[in-house]
Amino acid sequence: MNNQLYQKYLHEYVNQAVKQSNGSISEINELLSQITVGGFLTRHKAEKKRALQDAMRVFSEHRHWPLEIILSHLGVEIQE
Repeated sequence: MNNQLYQKYLHEYVNQAVKQSNGSISEINELLSQITVGGFLTRHKAEKKRALQDAMRVFSEHRHWPLEIILSHLGVEIQE
């Protein structure tokens, strides 16, 4: 697995969910769970699936943490 691609997709998925949400952890987790990784011919499928699974796991397990701490834990900065 390519770690650079994994980090890219992790940042992409989390940024997308945070921007579309009202800022609550539960809504971000819900938006992440609605994202689907493409079909048979999807490029970098393993990296995309792992990034999405890890993001959903962190937002689910640490839902009592403030958003800034979760983002720091993931190593993600929100792009304005």
